[in-house]
Amino acid sequence: MVWTEVKDVKLLRAVAAEGVFINSRAGSRERGALWQVVASSLMAEGMSVISRSVRDRFNILAKKWRVKVRQEGRESGGGDKEMSEAEKLVEELVELEMESEKTKEQKDEAKKLVEGEKKKAIEMRERAMERFSQTKKRREETEKDEGKKEKKRRRSGEAIEWLREKGENMRDEGARTQERREEREAQRAQTEQFMAQMQAQNEQMKLFQQQLLQQMQQQQQQHSEQQQQFAMMQHQMMQVLTHQTHAFQQQFKRV
Repeated sequence: MVWTEVKDVKLLRAVAAEGVFINSRAGSRERGALWQVVASSLMAEGMSVISRSVRDRFNILAKKWRVKVRQEGRESGGGDKEMSEAEKLVEELVELEMESEKTKEQKDEAKKLVEGEKKKAIEMRERAMERFSQTKKRREETEKDEGKKEKKRRRSGEAIEWLREKGENMRDEGARTQERREEREAQRAQTEQFMAQMQAQNEQMKLFQQQLLQQMQQQQQQHSEQQQQFAMMQHQMMQVLTHQTHAFQQQFKRV
């Protein structure tokens, strides 16, 4: 099928009427289904098209429009030539498409940020648990070695030597008991500090998730307001198209 300006206008009207860039996200199944609806609408008017061909044709028209805007310097205030109906439709639809793409990128970026922060928190927790486990293992091995050495001295030494050592051990028992007590206190303090750090990390993670959730809710609210504005623009645009079509029909009847 050969595309003409009349067929382009029909295509653009159908895209606007179905709200392809308002009622679906970029790359979603819903958008693909809406392109199929547009194709079916054009087929009902006798045009031989499929969803892919109408989508490709719109992309071509949008690309041509962007090139024309850059060349004429419309963004800087240049260009006084009145736009055709097709150009007006393309301009509105391109703006809707850009807003849709921007919303998708913001959601993807927020999702990646949440996943990255969760991964960092898990890695920090695993490293802390590993250090705690290694410290506990070294302490148990040290106590075990000391017990073995004590038994060996008892078996190999004579009774008098053992008694002498026992007397010395009894004199030093108070000091060793105090050392063990201090060691246990230090270990308890280390454990409490570790648990406090873990709790603080969890609180920070919860706070970050709450802030991110609020940000996403605000973005969704803004997107909803934009959709309402776009829907209003679409309604106004359809009223203009209906008025123009009616005027054209009246003029044709007079001719």
